[in-house]
Amino acid sequence: MTTQTSQPTRSGSLAQTDAVTRANRYIEGVLSGIVPACKWVQLACRRQRDDLANLQGYHFDAGRANKVCRFIEALPHIKGSQFAGNLLTLGDWQCFILTTVFGWVDDAGLRRFRTVYIECPRKNGKSTLSAPVALYLLAADGEAGAEVYSAATTRDQAKIVWEDAKRMADRSPALRQALGVETSAHSVFVKSQASSLKALSRDQQGNLDGLNVHGAIIDELHGHKDRGVWDVIETATGARAQPLVWAITTAGSNRAGICYEQQGYVRKILDGQHEDPTYFGIIFTIDADDDPFDPATWAKANPNYGVSVSPDDLKRKASKAQQMAAAQNNFLTKHLNVWVNAD
Repeated sequence: MTTQTSQPTRSGSLAQTDAVTRANRYIEGVLSGIVPACKWVQLACRRQRDDLANLQGYHFDAGRANKVCRFIEALPHIKGSQFAGNLLTLGDWQCFILTTVFGWVDDAGLRRFRTVYIECPRKNGKSTLSAPVALYLLAADGEAGAEVYSAATTRDQAKIVWEDAKRMADRSPALRQALGVETSAHSVFVKSQASSLKALSRDQQGNLDGLNVHGAIIDELHGHKDRGVWDVIETATGARAQPLVWAITTAGSNRAGICYEQQGYVRKILDGQHEDPTYFGIIFTIDADDDPFDPATWAKANPNYGVSVSPDDLKRKASKAQQMAAAQNNFLTKHLNVWVNAD
């Protein structure tokens, strides 16, 4: 996620370029080799390009695709003193994800994608992207009585995205006035629509049955020791017309867990081994034959390289990882999104 350096207004070439155009620019950059990208990002871009030309049963609605990005770019930045007072500005890679997920609809005008899996290293703005998506599903997705959740195994983890969304809502008078968004100690809600956004965790009191989920943000899926939260959320979407489960995570070490299972499913879709038009997935990492300590490979795994991801910081951590075996797995998983065999 980038930001503007001026007051929160829209001006200049970036503001005049719509999100679909930026997304297509990213696709062409990746597929031409101008934008550094691993195999899985290339395949995700190729999938979208091929779908635009050939996919049957769905059509791409540029208006809906641009709408979600306009909504997000009207929200305030809440992290980093250097960004204070600025509005969010999406990078081309974020426009690609958002316009793809929200732009495709079926003949009834319902969203094509129902599950989203995004895997990328730390400091690439995962929660800063996910919190606005939660607010959009709450207030701007046309769903009355929407139940939206920031879901995790622990209350503290579940509150990360929820608290980001609450702060954005609190600092956005336009959002409150135009869409009636309000906040309380435990909820972000739209009273007129009976819609709410709450944190939801496996360790909270009571069970998680009886949910009617329109949207769920599942943060750091690799940390889920079992599939309990995932299964509860997924089975609770059946009564909704166009639900969305949005999972975002870094790599991990539990190859028997739900996260690695979903990652494997994404790889099969992108590789063409399995067809699931309702599942969007993208994996930002390095390629199998890349040297993880070569700075030339780091931009492949980090789409915000040079923006929120500091090359100097990665250089320092890579040097430490080369000298300390205990630091290598952490560098690989957290900064290059490479799955390892043990913590």
